[in-house]
Amino acid sequence: MKKTKNELSLKEIQSAIKNVDKKRQSEDISQDERELMEMSAVALRDAERVAIAKLQKGIIKELEESTVELNKLSKTIRTRVSKMSKVPKALDKVETVIKEVVKILTAVTKW
Repeated sequence: MKKTKNELSLKEIQSAIKNVDKKRQSEDISQDERELMEMSAVALRDAERVAIAKLQKGIIKELEESTVELNKLSKTIRTRVSKMSKVPKALDKVETVIKEVVKILTAVTKW
């Protein structure tokens, strides 16, 4: 996800929140400055929520894309396993036929 000039990263926003909270709790500022800092903190927290939501959407999109790839891979694996299991099944059938032939030959030789 690319960041435009106007978008702040989540870390930058969290750092700004931390700084505003420190200044807001300082006793060296006037009541007007404190109110301004409180409004800034609220705005920054809103921006933080928006940034988190954007990150979540990006992660969900990436997961959906990887799920599609995993489904394709899973289908390929199932196809190959199916093909590979045909040989042992055929061998089992051949073995069964050979055993029956041996039984018949054994029975014929006893006559």
